[in-house]
Amino acid sequence: MGEIIRESQIWKSIFRHPMPVDRRNRVVVMLTNFFLHLHPVSVKKQGIALSYTWCMGGVTFFLFLVETVTGILLMFYYKPVTYEAYNNIQEMKETLPLGMMREMHRWGAHAMVLTVWLHMFRVFMTGSYKPPREFTGSSACCCCC
Repeated sequence: MGEIIRESQIWKSIFRHPMPVDRRNRVVVMLTNFFLHLHPVSVKKQGIALSYTWCMGGVTFFLFLVETVTGILLMFYYKPVTYEAYNNIQEMKETLPLGMMREMHRWGAHAMVLTVWLHMFRVFMTGSYKPPREFTGSSACCCCC
């Protein structure tokens, strides 16, 4: 069964070279693989050292997902008409699920501004915008954790 999968056109289009055994072959594998080409072939040891700011990109992405989901759900109940907006917010606060969702949306927005700033600060301080990472903007995987 595994041999059939490895001989398929899909497998061959994704994995174009065998497992790397030396640096040159590793570069070829990384640059020709659809998934691996997003990451650099080599990274400085200090760039992947685990620290308290390593997951700022991942936390920001998680908060973006929270904002998207809660925003879509709140969109169904909020009426942005001038004469109904205030009463609409008060009504949402009183019903527990919508009040909690509105607070999640609000605090998620505040937290996202903070984590984006911290992530950009970390990228600047560690020089992660310099080659070979100038196109990805992060010293390690942006969405780790």
